[in-house]
Amino acid sequence: MPFVTRKLTLVLAASLTATAWQAPILAQTPAASLFDAHVAAGLPKSFALPRETDDERGPGVDQVVIKERLDTDVVYPDGSHAMTYTGTAGSHEAVFTRLGETLRISVLGQSVEARTTIAQYRSAPAPAPTPVPDDAIVPSSTPSARTPATLAKNSVAELRFWIFLHDDAGESNYAKFHNWYIAWWVRDMERSVKPGIPIKVVIKDRLPGVTDFDYRQGRADESLYAFRNAADRYLYTQGIVSSALTKVMLFVGDRPDNWKGAYGLALARDTVAMASGTGPRHGVAHEFGHTLNALHEHAETRFPCVTNMSAYVPGLFSCQIHSGQNDVQIREYVQQAVARDAN
Repeated sequence: MPFVTRKLTLVLAASLTATAWQAPILAQTPAASLFDAHVAAGLPKSFALPRETDDERGPGVDQVVIKERLDTDVVYPDGSHAMTYTGTAGSHEAVFTRLGETLRISVLGQSVEARTTIAQYRSAPAPAPTPVPDDAIVPSSTPSARTPATLAKNSVAELRFWIFLHDDAGESNYAKFHNWYIAWWVRDMERSVKPGIPIKVVIKDRLPGVTDFDYRQGRADESLYAFRNAADRYLYTQGIVSSALTKVMLFVGDRPDNWKGAYGLALARDTVAMASGTGPRHGVAHEFGHTLNALHEHAETRFPCVTNMSAYVPGLFSCQIHSGQNDVQIREYVQQAVARDAN
């Protein structure tokens, strides 16, 4: 797969503190209620857990071990906070998410298809031996990206990811979105990448001037810069100054023509990215990875899966982790950004 990444520049890629909030106790599913009862008794905890009726793996009962709750705060547009736990389901490592009235389980190391899609069919089509062509070369007239050194400081050292769900993305089921893209990514960031500072993920929708942004017009790089400006203006109204530790993403539905076959795009070592729901499960992690200096060349194929900075390879599923070298790349980027902000 011929990936091309410019030094300062736009990457058209494809594939790419815990809160006091508690899940509502009314209208919970049987699985969610059982999960809450066991977790409330203290961790670690082992028990038999029936799957939700729309579990991506199909019906069944898992013997689970819930080990610990992750610290990362993930806030959804309705104000709900996802509570994410690590453990095992059967013989596989898993991430468990309580959000609203439901429980979601993301099993690592298993190839699953999105049984009930929200916007698009999210698994690979027919198996193929080579990656889908999905990178593009940015015209030389692309404006230079802002460098972290010129950005205002964060008052608190925290790695913040803002994901804006475009109005046409069709992502109204937050629990499914969290399970498919966020839960396992948060686990990998906390347990393997270990950036050294707290992580917060904020997901927003239905914001005029932001989630209705026209990303189909003009060149892809122009669209990306324009969205960065739109997102920065919104963050400013919330009292947040853009910095090297504040990342923004527009999550869209179908890929526009101006992406020229890409499933996502990002400014390398900058603050902004876009991703399409038609891409692989690691699309969000992939594009945010570019903003954190993770690189295509450090991605790995661990048959039958690929790590987060790999291309969209039909027939191979997402390992749901970064490679060890990209763990280092991200960790060093964050450490350098924190050091600059401290000076």
